[in-house]
Amino acid sequence: MRILACAVAAGLLLACLRATSQPIFRTQVIYRHTNSVQSVHINNNGWIVWSEGDFTRSDVWLYDGTQVRRLSAGEQWRLNTYPRLNNRNQIVWRYDDGSVSDVVLWESGIITNITRSDGSVGFGAPDINDSGWVVTTGTNNMTGYQDIYLWKPGDSAPVNLTSWADFDSQNPRINNRGEVVWNAVDSEMNPQIYLAHVDDMRAYRDLTGNTVGDDYSSPDLNDNGQVVWMHHNGSNWNIEMWSEATGVVPLTNNTGNAASSFPDINNLGWVAYEQAILFQKYDVHLLADGTLIPLTNNSGTTRSFRIALNDRGELVWVTREDIGGVRYWSVILAQPVPEPASGLVLLGGVALLALRRRR
Repeated sequence: MRILACAVAAGLLLACLRATSQPIFRTQVIYRHTNSVQSVHINNNGWIVWSEGDFTRSDVWLYDGTQVRRLSAGEQWRLNTYPRLNNRNQIVWRYDDGSVSDVVLWESGIITNITRSDGSVGFGAPDINDSGWVVTTGTNNMTGYQDIYLWKPGDSAPVNLTSWADFDSQNPRINNRGEVVWNAVDSEMNPQIYLAHVDDMRAYRDLTGNTVGDDYSSPDLNDNGQVVWMHHNGSNWNIEMWSEATGVVPLTNNTGNAASSFPDINNLGWVAYEQAILFQKYDVHLLADGTLIPLTNNSGTTRSFRIALNDRGELVWVTREDIGGVRYWSVILAQPVPEPASGLVLLGGVALLALRRRR
């Protein structure tokens, strides 16, 4: 009976802790640059990629869990921007030499052009899923529209998925189900968020149903059919989420100069985003299991932005800070620490074992 009572008490204590606990994170600086860091991404293996540079050149860098190295050649007047990686450690980014722009694929140290820009189409920021499928935008100089292109391993050239659309399509993201989300304007020039499968892009779904004066942009999606984006309602930027089960649900409700922007979502349903008091304060916020967790609380000239997260609950972002009179852009990795409940489970097991031996 004593063992049973102890087990029940331990179970109730653990239940209470789990009901009230929230993730706790430890942070570390992966690397610092004196040039601005323009974008950052992380995969489930803990690999991190980012772009860094100025107006004359920019490069792509990789942290593979042990070391930092530059992947591009560091050429002057060459822009290497918008890197993204999948869970097979394949990396894509945009390469621009000033006359043409292409998308390149990095795999095990080998860089391959997967587009062949001839000046008539300039390719933009890409995304890649675990099948190696790459989506990107292409600006057609003949029509003036931006279209979405898809490249699959083995293809000699990317395929235009939205050549039938007489409007601009931007910021595509692709998940492991082959679904693509992007923002575009409709026939009345109202911004919308669209969702479709790469095999049937014409059967797209309009997730937002925009009214005049509103703006929607920067969408992201996970493998569970959840989509997030930023929405400007004429006064403030906010974050919204869509799923088949819930429809559109607002995640933030800003007033005054507050703004929430550039969300990222993982397969746990966690959403990270920039939270700002415009022109004054820029921080990183996380919504995890319905709990709001501010991850930074900056002051002065320090600002945090450019956020991404993976399915292990790890986040990466950029913090701009002044140290010793020098301005740095630091790549920050935040990792969740084990819950206290895990230690209590172990202690409870030891206590029960001692009682059993005593009996």
